[in-house]
Amino acid sequence: MTRISIGRALVVGLSLVGLLLLAACGAEEPTFEPGNIIVTSDPEGAAIFLDGQDSGFITPDTLTGLDPSIYLVSVELGDFVSDPDVVSVDLKPLDTLPVDFALSQTGFRINSPAGARILVDQNDTGRIVPASVAGLEPGTVMVSLEMDGFLVIPLQYEVTIVDKQITEIPDDAFLARAKKTVILEGFANVSCIPCPELTDNLVAMAAKPEFSSDQVLYMEFSVSWPELGDPFFLANPQENSDRFNTYPVIGAPDLYVDGVKQADALNADDMELAVLAALESDPGFLVDVTADFTNANVPVTVTLTAIRNADLTGHVLFVAIYEKIIVIDPAPGLNGQTEFHHVFRDRVDTLPTLGALTVGDPQQFDLTLSRGGAAPDNYVAVAFVQHNTSLAILQAGSTTAHALTPERTPR
Repeated sequence: MTRISIGRALVVGLSLVGLLLLAACGAEEPTFEPGNIIVTSDPEGAAIFLDGQDSGFITPDTLTGLDPSIYLVSVELGDFVSDPDVVSVDLKPLDTLPVDFALSQTGFRINSPAGARILVDQNDTGRIVPASVAGLEPGTVMVSLEMDGFLVIPLQYEVTIVDKQITEIPDDAFLARAKKTVILEGFANVSCIPCPELTDNLVAMAAKPEFSSDQVLYMEFSVSWPELGDPFFLANPQENSDRFNTYPVIGAPDLYVDGVKQADALNADDMELAVLAALESDPGFLVDVTADFTNANVPVTVTLTAIRNADLTGHVLFVAIYEKIIVIDPAPGLNGQTEFHHVFRDRVDTLPTLGALTVGDPQQFDLTLSRGGAAPDNYVAVAFVQHNTSLAILQAGSTTAHALTPERTPR
């Protein structure tokens, strides 16, 4: 019995010594190894949130070194809706767990005309075409566009919004055209030494991307000096004379922008500034021109459409045709010019007089002009509204002035 007691006492003593030695060595409680969460989304680029806090990472990415625990993972990307909204992740030691989100939008996308402001139910969305407008409720909305200096047609377009889908608006759903079209009239002669520079300036301006054909038109008339035998003057001496006597033109070259004489016909910078200033005006009506150049007698239809009621009393409708380009080599005059652009050919004999123009009641004029022997596709018909006394031109149009398409964008 004594030996057993002594043995038990020895065991207890050794155990106490062992515990004291472990405490003296600084032993710690066991720890768990961290884990990782792989977060992906379709589409990518969404901000990753962990327990409601922005992690600073975007999908796809891996959140590493996370202590074992239960985490709430979510993502955010603009107007996209996440499916699922949030995922609960039970992360164990050394786990690497994937979490994926499907992102969708409810709204529409529009790609044309570029640069237009997008309105939904008359409210500005702050978006500019091309863009997507999302975060909308399913149902029907009315989309309209606004663009400085341009009229966007139709004024409203109905779009059906489907839940978790982006409805594509067709590229041709909206068309834009300039509210104002400026007409430039040049006066030149084949033996006027500086006159080719006027042609060069007009051609260069019309070729610039900031000036579309429904914003700027130009046409060149011929004067009878210094070369009385100018072939373009002789092709229609009466109507060329009528035009340069109307202003009147007393020297060549000469240039008028919307019926206003330019101080220096050859100053290209001043010419463009005058055009830009004229484009700021909104006459409140449009001039549309169609023509059939198949035969020598050209039927031309001009339509005046009011955007708002306009009183055009005291104005006439000038309607003419010109040849886009004529090449004569050798040069027909002393200035060496062999290539001529937008050369006046014919105008209607009696200019229609105008009066009140009312919204919803377009006025149509059916007229006939005569063309020369050039190819039909080398002709353009133009029309503009000019005051009888001041000679100011309010609005112009032509067979080359068209509404904007996806391939054309305004300045």
